[in-house]
Amino acid sequence: MVAVMTRRGQSTLCVARRALVCLAAGLLLAAGCVAIKPSGGQGQDASRGDAGDTSGDVPSGVDIVIQERPAQETLYVPGCGSGIRDSGEVCDDGNKRDGDGCSADCRTIEKDFVCPEAGKLCVYTVRCGDGVVSGTERCDPPNVGQGCSATCDLEPGHVCDPPPTPPSPSSPSRCHQTVCGDGHAEGTEACDDGNTVDGDGCSGTCTLEPDCTSGACASKCGDHIKLAPEACDDGNTSDGDGCSHDCRVEVGFACEDATPAPPSSLNLLVTYRDFISFPSNGGVKHPDFETFSGMAPTLLLVKPMLDGMGRPTMDGRCAQAGVTAMCPYDQQLTSTARFNEWYQDTSGVNVRVPGVLRLPRNGAGAYVYDSADQGFYPIDGKGWVAGGTAKEVVAMADATVNDGQLHNFGFTTEIRYFFQYRGGESLAFSGDDDVWIFVNRALALDLGGLHPRSQGTLTVDQKAAALGLTVGGLYEMVLFHAERHSAGSNFKLTLTGFAPTSSSCRAKCGDGVLASIEQCDDGNIKDGDGCSHECRHEDVDIP
Repeated sequence: MVAVMTRRGQSTLCVARRALVCLAAGLLLAAGCVAIKPSGGQGQDASRGDAGDTSGDVPSGVDIVIQERPAQETLYVPGCGSGIRDSGEVCDDGNKRDGDGCSADCRTIEKDFVCPEAGKLCVYTVRCGDGVVSGTERCDPPNVGQGCSATCDLEPGHVCDPPPTPPSPSSPSRCHQTVCGDGHAEGTEACDDGNTVDGDGCSGTCTLEPDCTSGACASKCGDHIKLAPEACDDGNTSDGDGCSHDCRVEVGFACEDATPAPPSSLNLLVTYRDFISFPSNGGVKHPDFETFSGMAPTLLLVKPMLDGMGRPTMDGRCAQAGVTAMCPYDQQLTSTARFNEWYQDTSGVNVRVPGVLRLPRNGAGAYVYDSADQGFYPIDGKGWVAGGTAKEVVAMADATVNDGQLHNFGFTTEIRYFFQYRGGESLAFSGDDDVWIFVNRALALDLGGLHPRSQGTLTVDQKAAALGLTVGGLYEMVLFHAERHSAGSNFKLTLTGFAPTSSSCRAKCGDGVLASIEQCDDGNIKDGDGCSHECRHEDVDIP
């Protein structure tokens, strides 16, 4: 028996009185014809039986459609996905799937495709090497090793000029390396503020940095730090690479948590403030500098939390003469008012000197700055000792401690940085004099007071609860230092394990969505169906 379709879409089995129609249909099917379609439908070369009038035997509403298909006979059911372009359809590639050139409703030919023949896969017109940047390409033609990859994507650290018009496929793309710090954000750079300093809002590798000025650090999309509600953060604010400009995973991509490649060094922004220790030309000596002494740290000279401006506050102890249990090395400070000048720009009292502290990455993956035997004298020739009428004179360093040369003593150091707590971080400091390190605005390492070189280590995991840290959170870390007595100055800072969680995104072949360098995506990772397991086009006919 042969099944036919009525206008009402109901199957009607052939019966004896329609034997002639059934016989004709059977012969047509046996001959390789594809048959039977409701009357009024539009297909390819539809015709009714004409040899011998059988119209009286054909039930009302049934058309017999004769359609040659060389390889296979099938029953034709009209509609999108049939492989035959019906009325209202602009394409029909034999399926109801977006992302392969012909939309799921067969009413749209998708961007970068042509669909010249019904029943065939649409043709992806983007061709890497044709000299036209289209689709997900970011350059064309390739210039491998010089900026444009073999798949027409930008190579890391490069940007390419737009191709000429008309296209010139034989001429490789003209590309150049991006230079972080040149003031021009190009390629994959999220920012470029004209320097390679970390901690100023745009990192030394030209990624955005979080804002910690209010105490709680606020992450920015594109800062290479994945924090809720971000679904991803790949270090830029570009669309089309898997992680969108607002840090959402783009359709057709999968993003995984990753640790970004560590930079070769950290270049920390530093604020130095110079104070007068050895006055000249009418300069006025600050009473907290070149006055007191000590042989080991004096603890708790500052309160356990930073104030509302993010500065340390004097506790009040050791501000009077006299040795006590809390002040084993006698007086260390004069007053709260004078201490407040240490880390605040104060006209006539200190001179602000901006600087950068470079911490190269060592073989163990830690970032280390070490002044070593030459000593720590970052503001020589600057501050109060500069100019024709210097208000301060320099002093000789101890040759057994440092280099025995003249240097500018009497200054403070302020370094602000941030980190995402993941577990395993540690910080070590060795030097003199006062050093206080605050994490999340709480005192985490205390080496205060006048003392020779002393060392302290902060193992973050051991103090995480006391500091109010939770895994994945973003926190500010601030180092306050003071060099208050001549003869020697030493500074060694080691940061280990301070790496944020960012995102690594790639096109997800097999999800049915065309993305990135995919040429196709048919919802599977099988070969032989027109779209390979690598989402590249195959030359396969639709059956």
